[in-house]
Amino acid sequence: MLRKRRTDRDFAEEIRSHLELEADELEAEGASRSEAERRARVAFGNVTTAREQFRQRQRRVWLIGFAQDLRFAIRKLKKSPGFAAVAVVTLALGIGANSVVFSVLNTLLLKPLNAPHAESLYMVQQVIQGQSSPGQSYPNYLDLRDRNRSFDSLGAFAIVGAVGLDTGSGNLSMAWPYLVSGNYFHVLEVHPYLGRFFGPPDIHGQNSAPYIVLAYNYWKRYFQADP
Repeated sequence: MLRKRRTDRDFAEEIRSHLELEADELEAEGASRSEAERRARVAFGNVTTAREQFRQRQRRVWLIGFAQDLRFAIRKLKKSPGFAAVAVVTLALGIGANSVVFSVLNTLLLKPLNAPHAESLYMVQQVIQGQSSPGQSYPNYLDLRDRNRSFDSLGAFAIVGAVGLDTGSGNLSMAWPYLVSGNYFHVLEVHPYLGRFFGPPDIHGQNSAPYIVLAYNYWKRYFQADP
């Protein structure tokens, strides 16, 4: 049977109950309520010190338990090196995938967009059999864009996934590019730090605009902010 670990709040409640019971007994013996509470506190001692000692004991218990679990895990992994290798690789892949997903969600959903009038930006979703999906085919996007009567304009983007980009150093650097429609930057109403964005006049059919726009931090890190 697992025993629930006491929290600081539980310990504080235990102290309060103990002082009340002690004060009730002293009051029953003839002391006034204020005097009974004072004597109960004196008999118990410093409440703040007791709570701090409790916190320190809890930390020691947690550290001891963690050390024991760690030693046990290391012994098990040493006995099964193949399993250990698979476990480490699986953890690395899982952590990497979660980091990527969080970065994307943080950029798209959690962190306010660094764009003018960000509060007026919306993501159009389609509903298939009662389930919403942010994904759209490019022909669907073109149809929505041409028939649009609700928004000032509609742009499209797609997250490609990790690619290797040759930055001229001889080694490929990992990048997470987006494919975007020709009016993407016009829709966001943003302006480049350097150079120019591509736009609708650059689009003349499939594969007619093979341009790359570097994120500011990527430009600084891999191109040393070289204009």
